[in-house]
Order: sequence, then C-alpha cells, then structure tokens
Amino acid sequence: MTATENQAHMDMPERRDKPPKLDDLAVSQIGKKLRAQFDEVLSEPVPDRFVDLLNRLEAAEQKPSKDGADE
Repeated sequence: MTATENQAHMDMPERRDKPPKLDDLAVSQIGKKLRAQFDEVLSEPVPDRFVDLLNRLEAAEQKPSKDGADE
C-alpha cells in the first residue's frame, strides 16, 4: 500500500453498528432548504419539448396495439 493509499485508508471512519443521527434542528433546517429548492423548480415552466414528448407518449398509449392484445 502506498503512503497516499495508507493515508486515505486511515481517514475513513470506522464502520458503526448504527448510522449517525441528526438532531431535530438539523433535520428541520435540511427540510426547509430542500423545500425551498424544490419550490423554485416547481415554479419553472415545463420546456415545450417535454410537453411534446408527453403528448406523443399519451397518444401512443391510447392507440390499440397492433396484435390486438391489451397489456
């Protein structure tokens, strides 16, 4: 093992039986930040190419299959 590999191996924390837990304040803050980020994304318009793709997929699903069998 090289010195770099040895150092990297030493920096890794030992495996624990239980994963570390976050306190309620940390969980709350993470939740607020995630909601803020996703709220911004939800307010963005859907690109026209995605709307077109969704419309084509929906139309393809509504067509009867060529072999006559429903899935």
